Amino acid sequence: MVHPRKFVRDSLSVALSQYLARAVILARGLVAARALGPRGFGGWNALSLIFDYGSYASFGALQGLDLRLPAPAAEGDAARARRLMAAAWSVVLAGGALFGAGLALYLATGGKAFSALPGAGLPLLMLAAALLQLAFQYVTSSLRAHGFFHAVSAGYAVQAVLGGGLGLALVWPYGAWGLLAGWIAGTLTALAWMWRAGVAVPLVPAHLREGLSLAGAGVPIFGYFAATLVMRSVDRLALVRYAGAEPLGLYSLGLMAAGLLLHLPEAAAYVLFPRIAAAFHGAGDRERARTDALKTHRSLAVIIPLLAGLGVVWAGPIVTLLLPAYRGGLAALRILSLGAIMLSAATMPGYYLLAAGRQRLLMAVGALAALVNATLVFSVAARDPRPEAVAAAASTGYFLFAVAAMVLAARAWFESAGARVWLVAATVIPAVWGGGAAFVLCALGFGDSWAGALWRTAVLLIAYTPVLAWLGRGAGLATLAREWLAARSSAAPQA
Repeated sequence: MVHPRKFVRDSLSVALSQYLARAVILARGLVAARALGPRGFGGWNALSLIFDYGSYASFGALQGLDLRLPAPAAEGDAARARRLMAAAWSVVLAGGALFGAGLALYLATGGKAFSALPGAGLPLLMLAAALLQLAFQYVTSSLRAHGFFHAVSAGYAVQAVLGGGLGLALVWPYGAWGLLAGWIAGTLTALAWMWRAGVAVPLVPAHLREGLSLAGAGVPIFGYFAATLVMRSVDRLALVRYAGAEPLGLYSLGLMAAGLLLHLPEAAAYVLFPRIAAAFHGAGDRERARTDALKTHRSLAVIIPLLAGLGVVWAGPIVTLLLPAYRGGLAALRILSLGAIMLSAATMPGYYLLAAGRQRLLMAVGALAALVNATLVFSVAARDPRPEAVAAAASTGYFLFAVAAMVLAARAWFESAGARVWLVAATVIPAVWGGGAAFVLCALGFGDSWAGALWRTAVLLIAYTPVLAWLGRGAGLATLAREWLAARSSAAPQA
């Protein structure tokens, strides 16, 4: 059984490293936005679709590894663990090759989606970054299953700090080329750093048949994550299709804000997933796994809306000061931040259901949600391709998906219908109250001034305090704080 202090320590280690990473990437994004301008930044975000989709070219092998590797790793069966890792790696390499061939074919037929950025080699360089990211994911999955969360956290930090920092330095003289070169250098360094963690991660592919078995086991999880990728990227695809690079550039500020909000729940779920998977495969306490997932979800459901609300309030003066050319994207940023609150509420339920063996059901729900979201977004973009209109359509899809995921998780967590309804309500109420209050406050006077942001912050904190006191009670926030403080002073080993 994992001690709660270790879970808190691991979660915070991953969360802090990822927030450090996100801070650097956010800074890189802001500098890139200013250096490239709305049109160039929109082209960069279109180009980033190669990275996003290329990172999913494992076709489920890494997800299957996440399910099957924790048990032999926990039992000390090194030979079995190495066989599984090498098998997954063989599928990852094959999938990366197929994705590269598909991209080459698209580029050979015109590749119009990337026309806003100069240089025919940029998509190929982005492909190299995507393939390196596949290797990065393979190594982090292997280390995570062995409990080396500190090494994974360091890897993310090195990748982002070095890769993002170099991008910051190189974007002004070299544009998108500099951004990509910096990220590739950071990824290579992070891989070398994690290699020293103590787990012999095979780099020679082998056991392809077993790798295909891993991919088959991971397909439902892979399908779910692929569906969520479509759901989170279809807005960019619609803007590329109907609006062009400049509106996508304005919209991209909202994408950065939404991504920042999603990292806290993803970090906690990232740590819990192998433990839940081990519990449901005979190597752990299922009731403890359920309790940890539920408390984590309830805590995040109370915290995230407040963080999002503060971000919405301060976006105006910050964007006005740093990126005045992007003020046309403020409305979309605020709407996407509200959508991200609900999307974050689906994170812990989704990971729990995946680890607990409900993958096929969740994959079907994810596929349906992606279809609904794509229909909403493309229908709206075809009539009104403004960033705020597309953001509203995407956020509506996020809300519907989050409610569906919470309903499924509530059925797994509780027996009584009343408890299930209360879980959904206790998640939606903070989101609507905190996000809605911030949005209303921004619609009132004071414009985008700093004084107005301070006034709105004070009112938002006062308005949200009753929700925090009411729904935060019993969510484990006090326990989380105590365990974090205890974990900081504990001398327990981290591995």
